[in-house]
Amino acid sequence: MLVAAGALAAGGALTACSSNSSASNTTTAPPPVTVHLATVVMDGGMVNHSGWPMYQPSDMTVPKGATVDMTIYSYDTGTAPLPANMAIYTKAAGVTDLTEGGQPVTTVAASDVAHTFTVPQLGINVPFGVAPTAAANSEQKPLVVTFTFTASKSGTFTWKCMAPCGSGSDGMGGPMATMGYMEGTLTVA
Repeated sequence: MLVAAGALAAGGALTACSSNSSASNTTTAPPPVTVHLATVVMDGGMVNHSGWPMYQPSDMTVPKGATVDMTIYSYDTGTAPLPANMAIYTKAAGVTDLTEGGQPVTTVAASDVAHTFTVPQLGINVPFGVAPTAAANSEQKPLVVTFTFTASKSGTFTWKCMAPCGSGSDGMGGPMATMGYMEGTLTVA
């Protein structure tokens, strides 16, 4: 889901000088553009592919220079603890105003990480924990994660979840290595 707000404002001014008049155009800088993005992390059971969590949508586009307000709705109730050699992914980087479940956070304990939203080329890393477990006979509620970043560099960048939530002995196979599941693209144009 991509919703962009912003418009280019241009104004003109007419000046007079003695008996000669000349027109000069002045333009004002465009107002800042804010883009609101949202993605959903579904567990494998929600997409009929057990053990394959998925971000949807996985491909996103924003204009260069935009302030991006992003919301992740995670329904995944399982953790993917980060091993010691991946501890760097427990700390938020490249973002501001990070909240998890409405509470400000800057780090998540390695044992509590469920997923990350990491764009290495932009210096962005957002770790987050598990969705709250639904009570019997009630609807699963998501963990809501929000943050802001500035899309300052043009290009198409691969984002990945760095938490080992996939298959294989290291947890980095299956959905972790498949575009459209635990990795996708962020295009800044």
